[in-house]
Amino acid sequence: MKNISKEDYILWDSFDECPTERLDNVYHYTTIIELMNDKFRLNRHEEWRCVASLPISLQKQISEAIEKTK
Repeated sequence: MKNISKEDYILWDSFDECPTERLDNVYHYTTIIELMNDKFRLNRHEEWRCVASLPISLQKQISEAIEKTK
């Protein structure tokens, strides 16, 4: 999938096992580092999840959502 990279992450709700934001909200790892340096804090049950590690069906949905924003 052309919009999916091992360097991209989404915010993930580890309690409900789903994304916490819209599927087109994808963060490059360098952006996450900047956010953390600026004191960004995750909410309870939130974690960064690599998009490439998600199930293929969800990767396809994310890729399609990104494509629609272009």
